[in-house]
Amino acid sequence: MDRQQAIQALNEGKTLTHKYFASDEWVRGIYAGMYLFEDGIKCSATEFWRWRQDSGFDSGWSEKL
Repeated sequence: MDRQQAIQALNEGKTLTHKYFASDEWVRGIYAGMYLFEDGIKCSATEFWRWRQDSGFDSGWSEKL
């Protein structure tokens, strides 16, 4: 999925991974614009996307089942 689809999926509380992530890495939308990572760290959606401006993050997202 692309960046906009990933943002929507995270807003819906889904858990995603990316082609650049290691096999055990993921991010989940949890509430009010906050994301949770596999290691228990939380950050705002704004902060998450701030560090992912590279065009490599415009696609390559998938739901982690």
